[in-house]
Amino acid sequence: MSEPGTLTAELRVDEEQVRLAEPDGRVALKAVLGLDAMRARARLRFGPGRTCEPVARLLDRVIVRAEQAGLSPARLILVAGRVEAGEDIVRVRRKAHGTADWIASPTCRVEMTLRPAGLHASGGGDFTGQSLEGEGCSGGAPVVGVPVAGMLAGGAPASGAGAGGVPGSAAGRPPAGPAYAEAGERAAAVREALLDVIDPDLGVNIVDLGFVRHVEVRDGTAVITMTLTSAACPLTSIMEDQIGTELARLSDVTGFRVNWVWLPPWRPADITGSGRDQLRAIGFSV
Repeated sequence: MSEPGTLTAELRVDEEQVRLAEPDGRVALKAVLGLDAMRARARLRFGPGRTCEPVARLLDRVIVRAEQAGLSPARLILVAGRVEAGEDIVRVRRKAHGTADWIASPTCRVEMTLRPAGLHASGGGDFTGQSLEGEGCSGGAPVVGVPVAGMLAGGAPASGAGAGGVPGSAAGRPPAGPAYAEAGERAAAVREALLDVIDPDLGVNIVDLGFVRHVEVRDGTAVITMTLTSAACPLTSIMEDQIGTELARLSDVTGFRVNWVWLPPWRPADITGSGRDQLRAIGFSV
């Protein structure tokens, strides 16, 4: 294990309570094993295939912190991961006529290990007891991680053009530097706040329903790209009112704008595992 302030060979992420069903988390990590952080995030957020927003949010933090340290996220390869089931989050849902029921959302502990390109072939890892080594990677010693803060304290800058990345980026990846890092942290805070914006028809937050497609902060203004189940849905103004209420709690966000998009159309496959569990608890068949 490297001491803080020295060059380290890997970045280890360990989040104890991610709102995610264990099977969904395992499928998500397997799908992006061997990809760099930028492409992994893009695939988990936008596809192809099934998306997984909770793990994409973890990669948001990795990318922001790497940029703050002068590292290139496009050179950090996801080499191993683990998902372990945690305790459910249980909350009350109030219904009409004074009745209520309980909604239980699963949580997981999610661990991810990323290494600079060129070093990722030497390590292995596990995934709830199963190897997560990529094709063509040789087996190696067990992954030895260091805290994110320790790794980023002395990591050496990496070079190279990015792959994948944030939509709207001219080069396929956001620019490095303190300004972007700060904006990325604020965008992550906005996305967290949107977890409290509830669709009044479905009773589930708009993030877990897969309505939120992109978030960024420009000069203090949160720009949210999102959709709904149909372009004919009359709830856009209601959603915007709720979003304004939640974002007003963020000191670094002075305003917001919602860009409504309808292509590609929303699909039930966009709902997260947590969103499906919430819908089933309410009585939907998903």
